[in-house]
Amino acid sequence: MKDTKKNEELMEATNRAISELVYPKYRLQKAYNYYNCKRDAEQYRFLEENYGIGQPTSVEFIPLIRKHVDALVGEFLGTPILPKVSCKDSATISAITREKEVAISSEVYSLLQKHLKNSMLSFIDGRDITDKAIEQQIQKLIDDLDQSFISQYEMAAQNVIEYIMQSRDTDLMTKLRILFLDLLITGYAFYRVKPSSSKGNIDIEVLNPLNTFIDRNPESIYIKDSYRVVVRKWLTKNQILNIYGRDLSRDDIAKIKDSWHQSFDTSHYYVRSFADVKSGAPMTDGLEAGREIVPGFPDEAIQSYNYKLIPVYEVEWTETDKDYNLQRYETVRIGQEIYILKGKNEEVIRSKDNPSYCSLSVNGVYFNDRNNEPFSLVLACANLQDRYDLLHFYRDNLIANSGTTGDWLDLSVLPTALGVKLPERIQKWIAYKKSGVAIIDTSQEGRQFNSNTTYSGFDDTVKAQTIQGIQIAIDATEQTTSSITGVFRERLNGIQQKDAVTNVQTSVNNSFIITKKYYQQMDLVTNELLLDCLNIAKIVYKNGLKGTLILGDKYQRVFTALPKYFTVSDYDIHIVTSTDVIKDMESIKAIIPEFIKSGTLEPGIIFEALTAKSLTELKYKVQKALKVQKDENGQMQQLMQQNEQLQQQVQQLQQQLQQAQNKVESLNEAKLQIEDRKAKADEQIGWYTAKTDRRSKDSKAENDDKRTEIEYAQLYDGNSNNNEVRNI
Repeated sequence: MKDTKKNEELMEATNRAISELVYPKYRLQKAYNYYNCKRDAEQYRFLEENYGIGQPTSVEFIPLIRKHVDALVGEFLGTPILPKVSCKDSATISAITREKEVAISSEVYSLLQKHLKNSMLSFIDGRDITDKAIEQQIQKLIDDLDQSFISQYEMAAQNVIEYIMQSRDTDLMTKLRILFLDLLITGYAFYRVKPSSSKGNIDIEVLNPLNTFIDRNPESIYIKDSYRVVVRKWLTKNQILNIYGRDLSRDDIAKIKDSWHQSFDTSHYYVRSFADVKSGAPMTDGLEAGREIVPGFPDEAIQSYNYKLIPVYEVEWTETDKDYNLQRYETVRIGQEIYILKGKNEEVIRSKDNPSYCSLSVNGVYFNDRNNEPFSLVLACANLQDRYDLLHFYRDNLIANSGTTGDWLDLSVLPTALGVKLPERIQKWIAYKKSGVAIIDTSQEGRQFNSNTTYSGFDDTVKAQTIQGIQIAIDATEQTTSSITGVFRERLNGIQQKDAVTNVQTSVNNSFIITKKYYQQMDLVTNELLLDCLNIAKIVYKNGLKGTLILGDKYQRVFTALPKYFTVSDYDIHIVTSTDVIKDMESIKAIIPEFIKSGTLEPGIIFEALTAKSLTELKYKVQKALKVQKDENGQMQQLMQQNEQLQQQVQQLQQQLQQAQNKVESLNEAKLQIEDRKAKADEQIGWYTAKTDRRSKDSKAENDDKRTEIEYAQLYDGNSNNNEVRNI
């Protein structure tokens, strides 16, 4: 009875989350459509029809927004990700402190031993190794170790995260590319990290913003801190059975196989939706025609394949238990009535310093959101995209409707001798006119020739000023789009040779002021994603991990992450900001035109610079080009100097002879210096030997004095039994 009540509560919470959170995301669908160069065909139908007359051209979708977004994504992919792992729980930090102290003590001890061994040699060489000098060395050693020390805990975690980044199974860069696209297009980036189905690896699942619904915590930009989440998936029957079959009862499996088996024509699919995404018109629940679009599912697939898609809802929420600890609950609803009630998750990741808190498995960020919808770069430029397409439509339409220049001709003056039929007469008249003879018959039917009425020019061509005016508006629209996205021509189309360095540098700086926020937001996503991977790795690799890291083209390193160091700590991950790297790349590109103008580089280097995918590659290409150009200039100069070199051979030989004489003198001088140093060394050794002999004699005399004192004391110590002096 207790389990039944609990299951009913879980089903009620599941249904409530779905009904309250799931809604049609028209705004985000529009953003994806604009990025994919799609627009509602009915939007500008009235212009194309032109009151039934029609137009020679149509309103085409010309990619404006997409090339700006793709430029940002391309720059991000060309920037290396450099994560650094640190521990943050108090217990591990204490252990690291002790480990560091031991390492410092060991290094200081080694330094002191070396100092003691060298003390005698330093005395002989005349070097002054004082206590102050050794204190400075020790302090420098401590400072260096304090800055560079990496504990066993951090080293193990660092190896694991780098292993995950290089793994083909996780395919991290592909996942990050999709997340950055989602962030720019919609303002949302959703993902979930979990153990793979085999429990032997990590699975990174990028979630579609069109099918992810959040009951958010307004005080946090991180999705994981939300209260509830519903992830909707559109799956076939076979996919459902493959993914969830082990958690389903026999009755549920039979229901899935039978309920949608041959019930309807294969041109239909099962869809639980509230709106037709294309038109925005309301639609009923249940089976709808295959022409409709499943939200977040490619419409081309619906046209190409006859799938029956079933909505599957994966639901998570957090609740506080009777001990005031936060617990995470998970359920799945398939269609309308099939449930997988997992209940409380016992394997949630908890912090050692705050074990009462847990978060959702779904994570990500909202883009610069405080009290409104997250910022979508695509939607911010949507009106500009419409204007851009309309301007091209008007320009192309004017050109298509453009006529020519010509003359008006009174047909009555055309000679009938040119032909019986009017078309024949006109054709022959035009042919004669092209030969320079315009034939008319003024006597025909009593017609009087009047040049003013016979010929009158016309011009039906489109005016250049009109086209120029539209082109200026097109260019202004592109510039306005760049001012919003931050992707100016210098970053979009490359640097031209005519561009002044100062102008380029100013444009680049202004550009990065705008785009910096995009990369900062993506750095947050990357940081959270890697941290979630590291936390899930504690579960997947609970027995430790042994793997290989690729270091460049030729090298690799085998590592072992022991569980005692890796699985017991709480970690933080710090990412080197990508903005700085990209800015450095653009700064290098900005100075290339100056090198070209000065002849230091060939113009072809511009193409090499634009194709560089990283800062390291760009530096290498520029340095290589500089070296090649330097070598070529050197060869040319060498050819020009050959005649002069021939004339200077005698002088060079004389200089060589003089240099040889100078070398002999230098050797003699060096010999004298060596002899002088040897004499000084012999003097120091003699002084040290004399000093040692003197110390030995002084020590012997001191011992003799002490012996005399002892003998004297024995004589006069008042002891009656001590009447003889003993030799000692």
